Amino acid sequence: MYIIACVDDRNGLLFNNRRQSRDANVIERIQELTKKSRLWIHPFSSTLFPKASVSVHFLEEAKDGEFCFLENMQPKETKRIEGIYLFRWNRTYPYDTVLSIPTESFRKTHEESFAGTSHDEITLEVYTKDE
Repeated sequence: MYIIACVDDRNGLLFNNRRQSRDANVIERIQELTKKSRLWIHPFSSTLFPKASVSVHFLEEAKDGEFCFLENMQPKETKRIEGIYLFRWNRTYPYDTVLSIPTESFRKTHEESFAGTSHDEITLEVYTKDE
């Protein structure tokens, strides 16, 4: 499975139950990225992706090659993660939930910047499993 997350410069995901992931251009990019596979989300994210597969256990249910959008939780195990797509805001925000996937076994294979609707510059970083 592939993880998708929107994070600040310190990998913050969420603050006081408020998301860091609402940008129309980012949502559009995620939909384009996942259009040939399945996108799994927690019910918390259902307003962002109304056509996605929704489950509180989506991280356990996702199959190889499918995508999981993280906002309000962490994977219990990381062995199944094939890659990570991080949309960075290039800013620091308050957070109380942080993305805590150890990246030592991944390598950055792609990086690009683009304009968002809420930020002048958003950076997409792609990490793949270092086998």
